[in-house]
Amino acid sequence: MSFLGLLIGFYGYIFPGNINLMFVELYRCRKYRSIFLILLLALLFESLYLYISFRLLGALSSKDWIFTCIQYVSYGLILCMGLWMLLENKQNRKATHQHTIYRGIISIILHPQQIPFWLVTGLLIHSKMLFSSDNSVFYGFLLCNAAGALAAFIFYMKSGKFLLDYFKLNTGSINKGMGVLYIGLFIYEITGIL
Repeated sequence: MSFLGLLIGFYGYIFPGNINLMFVELYRCRKYRSIFLILLLALLFESLYLYISFRLLGALSSKDWIFTCIQYVSYGLILCMGLWMLLENKQNRKATHQHTIYRGIISIILHPQQIPFWLVTGLLIHSKMLFSSDNSVFYGFLLCNAAGALAAFIFYMKSGKFLLDYFKLNTGSINKGMGVLYIGLFIYEITGIL
């Protein structure tokens, strides 16, 4: 059952986002040492979010307000990222490159979707995994999840450069598109709450 973590880890990072774009940009610039260090940081925080989320499931079952607070913080982070991407000066390619790296690192540490993602995932698979009674199953799941996330990052590094070159895209235009998407997601979520 721990093998399920591999699939979930890959699925969680297969969609385009700040982290994947950062890895594509670093790989394109051949900054292998930075890639290695940021990969370690990403896998550390991925595992930390998974661990915390699964351990908080018991507390959330009796306190609805915690999940609501996490939701609102997530919406604020999404809005800030979207505005940053839209308002960035795309004429300066070096600054765009640096901001892409910064947003990737911020997204690793303050990943607005991580806790809700792991809470929902944890609720779906918790009864099958019985994490509280068998730590070896939990840690096996955690390691398999990290391997799946690593596979998604490597996929992006290898294929991302090809896709950018093939479609003649640049990082600035992708950032603008993602910024519009983030602000649209923020508006959609907020109007759904009101």
